[in-house]
Amino acid sequence: QVIPGHEARSVEALCWAAGDRLFGAGLSGDITEYDLALLRVACSVDGCGGPIWSMAANSSGTQLAIGCEDGSVKLFQVVPGGIQFERNLDRRKGRILCLSWHPSDTHIAAGSIDFLRVFDVCSGQTVQRIMVNYHVLKVRRECIVWSIAFLSSGTVVTSDSFGRVQFWDWQRGTLLESHTVSTSAVLSLAVSEKEDSIVVGTSTGATYQFQLLPVKMGSLEKRWVRTKPFQHHTHDVRAVAHSSTALISGGLDAQLVIRPLMEKMQKKGYDAALRKFTFPHRRLVSCARKARLLLFQFSQHLELWRLGSTDETGKDGEVLPLCRMPEHLVQLKSKGPEHIYCSCVSPCGSWVAYSTASRFHLYRVQYEGDGVSVKKVPKVPKLLLPAYQLQFSSDSGSLFVASARGSVHVLQLLEPGGCKHLHTFRPPSGSPEAVYLLASSADGHWLAAVGGDWAIHVYNLKCFKHHCTVPTYSCAVTALAIHPVTNNLVIAYSDQQLFEFSIPEKQYTAWSRMVQNCGLHKVWLERDSPITHITFNPKNASHILLHDIYMFCVLDKSLPLPDNSALLMNQSTLKQLPETARKRQLHAFKICKKFQPLLFADLLDENCLVMVERPIMDFKTQLPLPVQQKKFGT
Repeated sequence: QVIPGHEARSVEALCWAAGDRLFGAGLSGDITEYDLALLRVACSVDGCGGPIWSMAANSSGTQLAIGCEDGSVKLFQVVPGGIQFERNLDRRKGRILCLSWHPSDTHIAAGSIDFLRVFDVCSGQTVQRIMVNYHVLKVRRECIVWSIAFLSSGTVVTSDSFGRVQFWDWQRGTLLESHTVSTSAVLSLAVSEKEDSIVVGTSTGATYQFQLLPVKMGSLEKRWVRTKPFQHHTHDVRAVAHSSTALISGGLDAQLVIRPLMEKMQKKGYDAALRKFTFPHRRLVSCARKARLLLFQFSQHLELWRLGSTDETGKDGEVLPLCRMPEHLVQLKSKGPEHIYCSCVSPCGSWVAYSTASRFHLYRVQYEGDGVSVKKVPKVPKLLLPAYQLQFSSDSGSLFVASARGSVHVLQLLEPGGCKHLHTFRPPSGSPEAVYLLASSADGHWLAAVGGDWAIHVYNLKCFKHHCTVPTYSCAVTALAIHPVTNNLVIAYSDQQLFEFSIPEKQYTAWSRMVQNCGLHKVWLERDSPITHITFNPKNASHILLHDIYMFCVLDKSLPLPDNSALLMNQSTLKQLPETARKRQLHAFKICKKFQPLLFADLLDENCLVMVERPIMDFKTQLPLPVQQKKFGT
């Protein structure tokens, strides 16, 4: 799920309160609560202290504390439907960059520049003020306390711009331990629930784990020891979290990394694999097959491109010369500060639609020789918002809009440039969750919709009725598509399982039952990137084409499934074998890893496949230079 961004609303702090309520705060000075069902801002309150740098909820989730630019710490009561200002704590000079509650909710520790303070929540007074750079005053540079944690033992843990992780006795105001982990800043810090492990992130891209260990075997005395260094990032690690089984870090290099703690794992499997997430698991590219166009979605604009073409043929691996270069046809800029949430282009290339949190736009695109004209469709029905996913029918005559509370709106597209609301589908049992995936059949008969509750509903587009519900599975759906010939619904789940459901017969197919009985290959199941798109080969009904960020796969249902002893990615091996031996080793999965990172893949026609890569270096070159580290031997 994605809550769309906003140019005027930076997010400097996030926290959970009152169970599953999510709050954010940033440099705009507002405290925002997010609606996780509708995926939008539920309400926003001015913090009245200028830009907000930090926010933390108490252990019961009933109070929020925010740290402001003006040096104030403010308390807000979490009430049904929003938050309510309670009072200010003792205000002093210096912005409050980090906050942490004591687990008993009686005290709050706040980090600032050159010092940290401890507040008594009842009286609101500062009960301790500790200088953090007292032994480096000769350096004459500010020491910024970037992150802070208040342990139940009364120890305050800080990380600062001098590269230190320090442990303080807040009552005496004395330093207990100090560990220098980096020559540059330690930016983030998180503590495990049992308070026996800490993870910190630095501006060099490194993360470190600290563990509370006995001084010697059998001793009751324990000390914090730096045990594990990890280098999974290239830039600042601005955020870390510590779950019961993994260390989680997010960096300026746009990567989210989940590093499992192997001592907490019972067996090898998906949970024990290192996972890196760089790209969003949702569609940012859509294709107009008939017109050979691609629509690219950026945060505040869309780009429509016509694909190039060639008259040449060649061998595998050759790059063919183009007789027609790719052509940038249209750039549509979104007005206002809201980011674009979803977009789509019709198969004929004549319609383009996109949506933000508060606006839905539909455009009629006409091609006249070498020129292109774009006309906005007026009087679009207002009931379409919010829109989370858009899908045109295969004949470009209808537009399906995934909306809130499980609903899907059906629009009829009219010539020369208009639209009419035909129907709104809703699940029979109702749903509080938004629909985030859609799939329509090529014959215009069926529409499948997936909501945040992971239920898949199939609707009949001819009589506008609910047809059936696919049996609920315990994982999220990452991609689905309807076969153009058989009308079987192929579904990919986040645990890498694949199912095939017959829509006319309202049951799983024989092939799907065979897959569940035999099981998929362990290498396939241990992949850390979900399937993001599924399509089919019109020349061969048994072929299913699917891809994730790192591979493209042709799944041939007519061939046997590989067992765990077989090599899953065996294409290069098969090429070297004679024909008779090759047939014995053939299996259903044909995997290509040549194109990475792969944002989109689809068949334009029977003989043409389009792939969209997004090289990581394209956006890494736009990032600020990382902190340079001296490498041994250079």
